[in-house]
Amino acid sequence: MLAFMSGAITGGGLIIAVGAQNSFLLEQALKRHYAFPIALLFILSDALSIALGAFGLGLILQSNDWLLTLSRWGGVAFLVWFALGKWRASFQEEHLILEKSSQRLALWPLIMMGFAVTWLNPHFYLDTMILMGSLSNQWQDAKWEFVLGGVVASVAWFLSLALIGKLCAKWLASAMFWRWFNRVNALLIWGIALKIATQPL
Repeated sequence: MLAFMSGAITGGGLIIAVGAQNSFLLEQALKRHYAFPIALLFILSDALSIALGAFGLGLILQSNDWLLTLSRWGGVAFLVWFALGKWRASFQEEHLILEKSSQRLALWPLIMMGFAVTWLNPHFYLDTMILMGSLSNQWQDAKWEFVLGGVVASVAWFLSLALIGKLCAKWLASAMFWRWFNRVNALLIWGIALKIATQPL
């Protein structure tokens, strides 16, 4: 039980900090664009990454500097590009912002973007696979309980975020809201990119 609680508390704190996933899911929930399938994608990704980290893949990544370097700079480039799109969108004319916010997108492109926001983000690997994997070694006889705790935290967080966004959508449909939502999103993601680029791996 202690291993489960440790996994849930640690996992919850780390998952909340992966800002690109959270902002992407919240945006889709507010737009009512398949928020729950995207939440499920994030949950499954977390479960897979935590489990792989707990059973050795995180150590392999840590022992290969070139993999970490490739992940870092590829991820930084993706996050900078992703945030730049948000920043540019925030300066569009009001009718274009409203049109884009109400546009119904197909599920497949959203799933692919959600996949990219997750698996091209080195913050995701560092937190779920490497850090959670390392911490799970403290619970050798209850490693699966630790992993399960992290997965439960992921389920609770992403489903709650999708639900809250969906419930708030009708009150947040103005062009002004989306203009500032995109700007804050862009600044947040650029901040994550800067942190990844400057922090030691």
